[in-house]
Amino acid sequence: MKRSDLEQYLGKVVTIKLFDNDVITGELHKTGEEQFKNDPNLYIPQKCYFLINPQSCLFKSSHVKKLKEGR
Repeated sequence: MKRSDLEQYLGKVVTIKLFDNDVITGELHKTGEEQFKNDPNLYIPQKCYFLINPQSCLFKSSHVKKLKEGR
């Protein structure tokens, strides 16, 4: 998925299917956001994404096969 397409959903609850067919659901965020500056794992890497509530692994936009807004 293109980074520009994925970034339209930042801050929204989404369901994502990754390249390895794992399906994860949560609120989409990008690394480097100010609210995560106290967590170096979520602040320092560049051009990565993750979900919170619950927290997921970091992934790149190219790892996303399918995205659906909502749960």
